[in-house]
Amino acid sequence: MRLDESTWTQVLAVLPVVEGEVSETLAVAFVNSDDFASKSGSAWLWWPRNGQPGGRCDFDGRFAPDWGMLLVMSEPALETLCAEGDSCLAGLVRRVQIRPFLLQQMELLEAAGLADFIESLELATPKH
Repeated sequence: MRLDESTWTQVLAVLPVVEGEVSETLAVAFVNSDDFASKSGSAWLWWPRNGQPGGRCDFDGRFAPDWGMLLVMSEPALETLCAEGDSCLAGLVRRVQIRPFLLQQMELLEAAGLADFIESLELATPKH
């Protein structure tokens, strides 16, 4: 399963609802592992806090300044996420089916409301 318009609709349907006030607006970008490796393809953006449904943009290996996090997804990870929902995300990260990259400082990620999502992935973040 590749990230396309149909798959993206399924992914958006299972992502957690993030509520609360934000002072920063950052997206979580999802990229197929093949597109990431080739530095060519599509990125699909999820804006967890500003009500935008997300959408597709071109991916050339560079990260936009308004991306807070990048999730590189294998095809089996996409299938599992669509079938099981967001409760499987941490397990997929542990099995390296999803490779997460934090692209901003933790303070900005927290201000954008991504701290709980990052914690749900069971990522360790330094507190210095």
